[in-house]
Amino acid sequence: MPQPAQPWFKTSYMFDVNHAISRWSESIITYTDAYGSSYLRKLNFVTCVSGVNDTLCGSPDIQVQFIESFGPQSSGLGLTKIGIQKTSGVFQPPTATTLAAYDPTNTTQLSDIDMVNIASHEFGHALGLGHATVSVTDDGTFELMFLSYGQAVGNSRNSLEAPSTLDMFALSYVYDWLATSSMLSGTGHPMTFLSLPSGTAYGSVYPYAEQIQMLQNSITQLKLEIIILAVVAAILLALVLVFGILLSRKKPTPPQPYSWGSVPTTPTSVRMNGFGLEPRD
Repeated sequence: MPQPAQPWFKTSYMFDVNHAISRWSESIITYTDAYGSSYLRKLNFVTCVSGVNDTLCGSPDIQVQFIESFGPQSSGLGLTKIGIQKTSGVFQPPTATTLAAYDPTNTTQLSDIDMVNIASHEFGHALGLGHATVSVTDDGTFELMFLSYGQAVGNSRNSLEAPSTLDMFALSYVYDWLATSSMLSGTGHPMTFLSLPSGTAYGSVYPYAEQIQMLQNSITQLKLEIIILAVVAAILLALVLVFGILLSRKKPTPPQPYSWGSVPTTPTSVRMNGFGLEPRD
């Protein structure tokens, strides 16, 4: 549900949310290729924009809306409320997700990278996931479902975050009924705290296309570092050669003659007197 009439709203935010949703589907493919639970690929997401193609969605399961800021009373950048009937405990659509365009101080606007990350986090909640208890995975990347955003809002160098293997394992637990049916019959799992099974590495599950791009960037960075190192080595070698040439061309300075004292002009006669020597008068 965009807010095109509001000065704080960027049109690109709509594409950011759609990108966040599609990245979940792509990460699911990457995860299931490595760890199984292929039934997760049955999850299908259709995104519609209010006032554009909302008739394609009918009654949506999730509604995403935007606000300028949650204000100083909150430290949040996004909020997802899941409707559950009190009597039956059954899911009551739609889930309401609210995304802020500015930080709580209302001074820094979210970049498109920030919006993709925040929308991805909130979409994880909409799918049924809670918060992870650690902020960084074992491979050094940000844990998408951690309570707080690990990057400074508005920083142009911020990176895209992706669901972790822990998030995907939890998702496979929530939707394990898809392995045997296309519809959930009966009740689902109660709230459960999960840890990764042994043999599963804890890291971010980036879509294949992003993994390839990251690898290319890494190779490019490595090549650049090698070139810089080679240039520095060449400069140092050139300096050594220049100093060597200068030292070889420098003539040595002859040593100063040693002073032996004054040379007498008249010989002195000496006579022997016992065991001593004395000059003659």
